[in-house]
Amino acid sequence: MTMQALVRSMLESDIAEVARLCGDLDYPSSEEDVARRYAAIRAFPDNEIWVAERESRVVGWAHGHGVHLLEAESCVEIGGIVVDPAFQGLGIGRLLLAACEQWAQERGYPRIRLRSGQQRLDAHAFYRHIGYQQKNTGITFAIDLPRTA
Repeated sequence: MTMQALVRSMLESDIAEVARLCGDLDYPSSEEDVARRYAAIRAFPDNEIWVAERESRVVGWAHGHGVHLLEAESCVEIGGIVVDPAFQGLGIGRLLLAACEQWAQERGYPRIRLRSGQQRLDAHAFYRHIGYQQKNTGITFAIDLPRTA
C-alpha cells in the first residue's frame, strides 16, 4: 500500500519533528542538537535533507551527502533515514529514497549507498525489496577525539 506524502527539503521549522524522529532511529537528539547539526549540514555543499509530510506533520526524513574517495568512484551516502513507526509499510521510505536517488542522478553520482545496523532486519528486507543490494558485511570502527576549545 502506498500512502501519499509530500516529500520536500527540510526547513528550520521542521527541527522539532525531526528531533522526535531521531529517537525512533535510536539516536535520541534534542531540538538544540538537531538545530546545530542542521545549520552545519546546510553550510556544506553536496548535502540534502528531505522530510516526508503527511497531514501537515513530518512523518519521516532522509539525509544524503556526497562521499568522495580516492579508491572508488564518488557516491551519495544516506546518512540517515527514518519513518515514524505509525507510518511504516506505507511507501514513505521509498518516496524519501526516490528523492535522494533523483538528487544524486542530477549531480552525476553513479551510486547510492547506506549503512544499516545488523539488528535492523526489517529495514534490510525493505532495502532489498526496493532494489538495494548488500555489498559487504563490514564493521564500522570509530574513535571519539578529545574536544578542542
